[in-house]
Formats: sequence, structure tokens, C-alpha cells
Amino acid sequence: MTTSDRTQLLKELFALEEEGWRAISAAKGDFYRALVTPDTLVVEHDGVSTGDDLVAEIDGNTSPFEGFTLDQEKLVPLGDDSAVITYRANAQVAGRGTFRLYMSSVWVRRDGGWKLMFHQQTPVSTSEN
Repeated sequence: MTTSDRTQLLKELFALEEEGWRAISAAKGDFYRALVTPDTLVVEHDGVSTGDDLVAEIDGNTSPFEGFTLDQEKLVPLGDDSAVITYRANAQVAGRGTFRLYMSSVWVRRDGGWKLMFHQQTPVSTSEN
């Protein structure tokens, strides 16, 4: 993969991640409904869930973000049609304060589009806040 291809892939996948954050903020699970598969796994502080669980959680979002920033994005290509993207997120949640997380997502190109196969959130340690 050329440097140009890698840069383009990072932009493409990071744009999906950013759009996902906007969808979560607006409680619009349809965005993720089109991206998850029966095999999608999501690892968060409270356990492991499926892509369908993620969509249901977004649809029922009762703590929308007041704002968020995403930065420090990095990409690890896994082949022509798959990659891992990582980044840091800072999210201000209504009534709950600011959350700082490291995010990792595995994306696979299937049926002409990207599918989210795995996603993990890791809280930033208090020493980094």
C-alpha cells in the first residue's frame, strides 16, 4: 500500500468514525445499522455486546453528547480490504461530564462498502487527563 493509498484510507475510515459520533449524538442508530454485521463485537467498560446491541443503545440514547473532539488518529492496514483505526476521543456528555477514551475499530470492505467488525473503547488513564 502506497503512502497516498494509506492516507486516503485513513481519511475515509476516520470520516466514518466522525459521522458515527454525530449519529450517536443525534440518537440515529440507522447510520450504524447499515455498518454492523451479525459478527460485529463491541467492547466497552460494561462488557461485550453485538452490533445490534450498539444500534439499540444509540436509538435509545438518553445522554447525548454536548460536544466531542477526535484526534490522534492512526491506521494499521490489515490487507487490501481491512484496517484498524485508532484515535482519542473527548466527549462532553449532558449531565455526566467529560469522558476521555482511546478508540479502536476494525473495518472490513464487503459488498462495496465498509463494515464495522470490531470496536473497543479504553478509558484514558487519570494520569493523562
